[in-house]
Amino acid sequence: MQKTLAIILKKQNLGETDRIITIFSPVFGKKRVVARAVRKPLSKLAGHLDTMMVSQLILTRQDDLPKITSAELVESFDNIRSSFTLLEKSFAITKIIERVILEDISQQTIFQFTLDALTRLDEQYAWNNVWLTFLSNLTDELGISITDFTCLNCAKKIQEDAAIILSDRRFICNSCLHERLQYKKISKNLIKVIQVLNKNKFDYVLRLQIPDIVAKEVEEVYLREITQWFNKPWQHYSAI
Repeated sequence: MQKTLAIILKKQNLGETDRIITIFSPVFGKKRVVARAVRKPLSKLAGHLDTMMVSQLILTRQDDLPKITSAELVESFDNIRSSFTLLEKSFAITKIIERVILEDISQQTIFQFTLDALTRLDEQYAWNNVWLTFLSNLTDELGISITDFTCLNCAKKIQEDAAIILSDRRFICNSCLHERLQYKKISKNLIKVIQVLNKNKFDYVLRLQIPDIVAKEVEEVYLREITQWFNKPWQHYSAI
């Protein structure tokens, strides 16, 4: 038997009474496990394995579809699961995580900041701050953290007005902009927000009031980096 904490990512009916549960564990990464007879009215596992719950599980030692022998609820995230708006936001987090994490590979750091993000969402902290902190942590863990704030062309430090070159995912100052370049103008606060996210813990980030328009810009910069890491075109992931 093997014991692990797990976030319940999704579930799929199997046969008449069973379910295949996709979990995210700090020990096993993403893993598909089987909950036998969980759909029966008197199942002891029922109520511990709903989507977006955190439970302590005991699993059989099998390489393919281990079975859950015991489940104890640790965190129910009631606010998330009772609110369609919060649930949508939680799925934005777990959608990325499902793509990033691998099966049977320990992902303790990613697990912890994912759990932190869901906890903060459930406690109804400002979504922009929660979401951007999560994306900053993820890009850092993947080795694609945004740290170069110099102009792609002249190498000068970006100060105020600037743009981002979409093909290179690099910043360029206004003086170096050229009509033939495919670029997107950015607000002057975008780089400041990313720098704060890079250098500070959530308690400090929470003090910021990040306007929605700036948050959307920062989100796009992070998601472009992540989709490049996935080796997918931007439009494949831009619906988040």
